[in-house]
Amino acid sequence: MTLRRWLNAGDCYLFYYVNQRLQCPLLDRTMPWFTLLGSATFGLALSLATALLGREQTRLAGWQAMLALVGSHLVVRFCKGLVGRCRPYLVLSGARYLARPWQDFSFPSGHTAASFSLAVVFALNFPVLTWPLVTAAGLTGLSRMYVGMHYPSDVLGGATVGALFAYAVHSWPWY
Repeated sequence: MTLRRWLNAGDCYLFYYVNQRLQCPLLDRTMPWFTLLGSATFGLALSLATALLGREQTRLAGWQAMLALVGSHLVVRFCKGLVGRCRPYLVLSGARYLARPWQDFSFPSGHTAASFSLAVVFALNFPVLTWPLVTAAGLTGLSRMYVGMHYPSDVLGGATVGALFAYAVHSWPWY
C-alpha cells in the first residue's frame, strides 16, 4: 500500500468515526452551532466589533484578527481550487451531512481556518484565554467532520493555515 493510499484510508476512517460513531442527538444539536464559529459572518462581526469598539490592546487584536481572517481566507480559496478535493458527503457512501450542502471543494476547511485565525490572534494577545479559544476552534474543526463537510486532513490543513496567518500577523511590527 502506498503512503498516499494509507493516508487516505486513515482520513476516511477518522471521518467515519466522527461522522458516524459519535452520532447522538446532543451532538446533532450542538455541532452545527460550533460550525457557526467558523462562519464568515461570525469572524467578520467579531473582528470588526473588537477593532472598532475595544480599548487599545483589544482594538489592535481586532485588526490583527481581521487581517489573519482575510489572509487565511484567500489562501483557502486558492488551495480549494488547486487541490480540487470533493467533499466527503459527496463521495463516501453512508456519510451524513447536517449542514446546508456545499458544492465547492473540501481542502482545506475554511471554517476551521477562520476559527483558528481568530483564536490564535486573540490567544497571542490575551494568553489567559488560550485554552478556551483553542478548544472552541478545535471544536469548530471537529464539527466540520461531524456535519459531513470535511475530512480530518481538511480540518488539519485549515487549522494550520489559520494559525500560521494569525502568528504572522501578530508578529508583524505594529509600532
